[in-house]
Amino acid sequence: MYSASPAAAGFPRSPEPSAWQALEAPQPKAPAGSGEGAAGPFGSSWFPLVMIAAIFWFVVIGPERKNRKRREQMLAALKKGDKVLTNSGLYASVAAIQDQVVTLAVADGVRLRFARSAIQTVLADEPTKDGAKDGAKESKDKEAAG
Repeated sequence: MYSASPAAAGFPRSPEPSAWQALEAPQPKAPAGSGEGAAGPFGSSWFPLVMIAAIFWFVVIGPERKNRKRREQMLAALKKGDKVLTNSGLYASVAAIQDQVVTLAVADGVRLRFARSAIQTVLADEPTKDGAKDGAKESKDKEAAG
């Protein structure tokens, strides 16, 4: 028959407590005014974990949420005629928009359908060729005058 205690099995009892008994033994408490038992807010073992979580939040999660919100707003404000850049590097203008599908005009008579999420950025309006020539003309005039 199986018995849980070593003494019942016929083994002599050890005078020293076993390792498990030593771990389970209650630790004596420090006197109230000694200061040894009071860990304080910075002595706790939870404090470093909380600090790491806070740093992780401010460095990684917070900015990522901000970028995702800005991107969702950009995609929601997408309209016909916008110049866009896709994730694959294709420059085009928006020809039509359905729910989650955007038709892009790449060249005259060439239209491609993309998922709305494939739009990486909406490009700012580029200056026209006439505007670029006027800017170059003004800079030459300034050089000649100066």
